[in-house]
Amino acid sequence: MGRGPRSLMELAADREVRRALGRGVALIMVSVVRDTGRSAKANVSMDAGTLQAIDEEAAAHGLTRSAFIASTALEEIRREI
Repeated sequence: MGRGPRSLMELAADREVRRALGRGVALIMVSVVRDTGRSAKANVSMDAGTLQAIDEEAAAHGLTRSAFIASTALEEIRREI
């Protein structure tokens, strides 16, 4: 194992994985979001009211708009698994 990210279909086809599952090993899926350590700029458009709510919530948490959007997006990505 330890080959890097693989799809569920690839895992299902792996004899070693099937044997492990037969022995009672649990298989879980996790999202992989690689932290590159560098920022990238992105322009997004949204309703002005939504942007105001984001800014208010970010301020309430002591975050910048960008930090709030990034952390909220990552939470959602991780929750979807």
